[in-house]
Amino acid sequence: MGDRLELEESPDEDDQQNGIEKIHNSLSETIRELGNYLRLTGASKILRRYFAMNAFDGSMTSLGVVMGAWVSHIVDPANIIWVIVTSGVAMMVSGFSGTYMTESAERAKSLNELEDAMLVDLDKTVYGQASRFVSLFAALVDGTAPFLASIPSLIPFILVPQSLQISNAFMISIGAALATLFILGVYLGRISDKSLLASGLKMVVSGIAVALIALVLDVQG
Repeated sequence: MGDRLELEESPDEDDQQNGIEKIHNSLSETIRELGNYLRLTGASKILRRYFAMNAFDGSMTSLGVVMGAWVSHIVDPANIIWVIVTSGVAMMVSGFSGTYMTESAERAKSLNELEDAMLVDLDKTVYGQASRFVSLFAALVDGTAPFLASIPSLIPFILVPQSLQISNAFMISIGAALATLFILGVYLGRISDKSLLASGLKMVVSGIAVALIALVLDVQG
């Protein structure tokens, strides 16, 4: 009986293993193809700039929202969450659409110039496919970066009804935003081969300066 059960179960196990291998192979092939597109178009540097700039904007926007809510004595976490989420979504949609249109125009221009020089239609070639892919991928990076960077500041207010007091949520959220800025600075320092600690601290100081300016303007307003 035991041998019969093993025989009955082994085909399912084989099918599951084959399915996992197919998924793995498909993902590996997709990653290799994307890497080839990035190398062919030389878009890696552009994507890094898009990510860094827009992640900074997202983190700073969420930090400004939290600081403004703290100064205005807003204690309803739902209102703070709503403002952070809507700001992140607005930046995401704006960044995606603006970057896609800009990159599409720039890539199409470069492709047309190359076609004129070579007297060949490159639209259906690997280079043409790579140009279209980079436009979409750059838009995705540009759009998602600010939204992702705002999430650390959002989480403490989500936890308020369960385990956090609103006063603690403010402090943790501000700390999370500054930590995000520090990590972003470390990332930029690694790209530029400069001191990781110095780059991270510079980004934090920039965030604090912008937050203080926002506070002063809010108080005066």
